Amino acid sequence: MNTWRERLARQEWTWVIALSLVALALRVGYVMTQERGFYFMDSLEYDRTARAFLETGHFDGRYYRLPLYPLFMAMVYKAFPSEPTSLRLVQALIGVSLCLVVWAVARYLFGMLTALLALAGAACFPVHVVLSGIEYPVLLGTLLIWLVLWALVVREQTESRSVELLLVAGLGAAVTSMLFEGGLVLSLFVLLSVLFRKTTWPARLTDVAVLGTIGLALLGSWTMKMARTDDFRPLVLKAGIHLPTAPGVNPPLWEGSGENLLWAKVEGLVKNPGWTVRHFFREFLHFWNPYPDRIVSADPRFRAASHTMDSRMVVRNGLVGDVPRLLYALGYGALLIAAAAGGMAAFHNVRGAAVLMTWPLVLGLCYSPFFTQMRYRIPADPSLIILGAYAVESAVEKSLLTRVIHFFKALWEGWKKIAEKIMIFWTFVLLLLLFVLIVGPIAVLMKIFRKDPMHTAMAPGSFWALRDKTREGMEECLRQF
Repeated sequence: MNTWRERLARQEWTWVIALSLVALALRVGYVMTQERGFYFMDSLEYDRTARAFLETGHFDGRYYRLPLYPLFMAMVYKAFPSEPTSLRLVQALIGVSLCLVVWAVARYLFGMLTALLALAGAACFPVHVVLSGIEYPVLLGTLLIWLVLWALVVREQTESRSVELLLVAGLGAAVTSMLFEGGLVLSLFVLLSVLFRKTTWPARLTDVAVLGTIGLALLGSWTMKMARTDDFRPLVLKAGIHLPTAPGVNPPLWEGSGENLLWAKVEGLVKNPGWTVRHFFREFLHFWNPYPDRIVSADPRFRAASHTMDSRMVVRNGLVGDVPRLLYALGYGALLIAAAAGGMAAFHNVRGAAVLMTWPLVLGLCYSPFFTQMRYRIPADPSLIILGAYAVESAVEKSLLTRVIHFFKALWEGWKKIAEKIMIFWTFVLLLLLFVLIVGPIAVLMKIFRKDPMHTAMAPGSFWALRDKTREGMEECLRQF
């Protein structure tokens, strides 16, 4: 009699196609219920810049963000009627592609069942459904990020030195760096994954050289253009705006590219190290806060004022209401718990899963100097979905608890090794202090005053006490002193 796993294996592609169609239907259905206006101010700015590029061949002079997303919007507007619905439908296809990449990564690491569960989760995860209808680069950027992470996963699990996969990672990271800030974090992550890989240093340095060549080839002309026009706003201004202001610092209004604002804030943070560390720690914790706050569009007065400035801004925005945000918080909180369990279960059992566990942490650490928001962690959602799916599979196999316990045992063994190193270090420090501060001065005084509290006979010119030596035997060997 065939087991359910065998039956599922025979029907795997049927399930993949069916779940992909579900993902497409949810996204298209959501897009078709939206108004033709814009729900967020950033979307309006991207749209304005894309239309200006189509008309003039140049960006709007007020635009200060990374350049690739308006170019993508302009390309869609040129191919299809220039209204938000056409762009949103294209983004729905991008969302389905992201679901398939999530399935491919999970399939490679964990097998069929986890992959299908992850595909189902990615297809139905509410935020990723909604992203299709929001004109913002995070959806396209998340797809590119996970294509890069797929290449890293394959290289790591197979211990491959594939130049092709490294090229995919380098190209994807460079392109994403021109799309949104998460791409800059991805570039750092790719570099760290190469540097800390378990291989020889010549091999690591060769891979770094390949990545550097790709980055220079793709980003060189863009950076040269910024240098030629003396306009570094895409790299400087937004960072300066979103950095916190340390106590006692009065940052200036930005001028030019905004370097004066950025450096004023950075200087304030350096001069207040305690406050800065506390801020970084708070924002790192806030990065994982399930409840989405700090959403300016949640204020109805702001939406009304935005509509007054541009009638295309939608006043009634159901995405930022209290009930949708509460439901998201509950679902995301459950996903975090499941992903934590899945990460523990996969820690020692699945090679290559470290990419899934370290990517969200690196993303959170890189954003913690700023004021973190919900959209910053969206590129990490697929990691949580995949690890949560693996937790479900492990629970079905009744091995989740055993693997979690094994994780904590391994953690304890690792801590004991670290504690041993700490003990050796502090033993050396304490003995050094003992001999330098106590034994040393006492010995010097005794040498000066020729005192011997033990009244032992000493060899001439030596502090070593002479020991009578008799015929060596077992009894004497046992009595060393």
